[in-house]
Amino acid sequence: MLRYFAPLFILLTTAISHAADPQVKFEKYVLPNGLTVILSEDHRLPQAAVDIWYHVGASRQTAGKSGFAHLFEHMMFSGAKHIGPQPFKILEGIGSQGGSMINGTTNWDRTNYFETVPADELPTALWLESDRMAFLLDTLDENRLRVQRDVVSNERRQSYENQPYGTTGLKLCDLLYPAPHPYYNCVIGTIAEIQSASMDDLRAFFHQFYAPNNASLAIVGDFDPAQLKPMIEKYFGPIPRVSDVKPQEVPQPMLTSVVRERIEDKLAELPRLTLAWNGVKPYAADEPAGDILASILGSGKTSRLYKKLVFEKQVASSVVAHDETSELGGFFVALAVAKAGHTTGELQPMVDQIIDDIKKNGVTPVELEIARRKIIAQLLRGVERIGGFGGKADLLNHYQTELGDPGYLPKDLARYRAVTAKEVQTFANKYLLTDRRLILETVPASKTVSAR
Repeated sequence: MLRYFAPLFILLTTAISHAADPQVKFEKYVLPNGLTVILSEDHRLPQAAVDIWYHVGASRQTAGKSGFAHLFEHMMFSGAKHIGPQPFKILEGIGSQGGSMINGTTNWDRTNYFETVPADELPTALWLESDRMAFLLDTLDENRLRVQRDVVSNERRQSYENQPYGTTGLKLCDLLYPAPHPYYNCVIGTIAEIQSASMDDLRAFFHQFYAPNNASLAIVGDFDPAQLKPMIEKYFGPIPRVSDVKPQEVPQPMLTSVVRERIEDKLAELPRLTLAWNGVKPYAADEPAGDILASILGSGKTSRLYKKLVFEKQVASSVVAHDETSELGGFFVALAVAKAGHTTGELQPMVDQIIDDIKKNGVTPVELEIARRKIIAQLLRGVERIGGFGGKADLLNHYQTELGDPGYLPKDLARYRAVTAKEVQTFANKYLLTDRRLILETVPASKTVSAR
């Protein structure tokens, strides 16, 4: 019976969800040195999240120095002039009193650092982040650089070279973004170029990008702004600004034909099919429709790829689809891992048929609403946490870095609520082009079965 009332049920629950959207109140201001500060009070717990974004990622590396932005992230945890050589120990000590989520991440376009601390330890977190911003280089030497080069090189081995399908991910970057595009070699880079990073490289990168006028600081939690603002000025105000970083103007490489590659993977036990297309940049008009299409195709057991390949035909063991957006150009990807005894040659026609059906006949209202609600729920769940990757402080910084508007959440939710089935169908026809895509067949090294 429920299926006959599904549209009404969805309409009612969507209206309720909309009415319950959280209101993220914040204050934004800029210090004279250019540091953007975003403050959002949240007094539910006696904690505070400190989240700082530097608008620099792998795309800003010098040619021949791939992996350097990620290496630099590791160097930021090697110490600074006043905090000493092991900032993690300071943060972990605070963490024993209720702090958590201590980490940093790097992608193609930005690097972020975040920690959640007890509210009364907020000055310690500010002191630590300001010391790293102002005095990182004072204590760095060749030995620390050598240690972190080895750590990052080992991370590449563990996360890519010694992981099933890891080399396929690297190949995907190389084919979508061939040299000299800044995204070439992915964020992780090559071991040879990581190992070639020098102290001079480190100093140049730090002085150009790790400065207050190329950063934003978001603080969310249990604090009094009247008391907090003087602390922020004390710790960050004296740090000098540098020359403003100019926006990058790099055209997105576009596929002009079908590019097919076979990758023999000694660690893969099952064949995997990877299909990829050129996509869009963040907050492009087409982005919400692409995200919803990816969810309908390959997110969870209700997705079309799962129902057809895994459940009905039982030729695949797992499927997924993503709409990846980045500042210099995104991509759309669909992945399917074959079930034992099956091949990528069986999978590809089925995947193509599912995509072609969406191009011709569109998606259903129920599919659209399920996908929409998944995406909105993910955004709202992040806002419920004050800190950590994807938490409220991180989201404020994300919107600030990408759009200059930390309060973009209501507009973001509205983008997804406004997507129509027709727009999803249009995205599929516009971007998932049969004659302009990558087809990567990853097979166990001992296998030679082709999808041709």
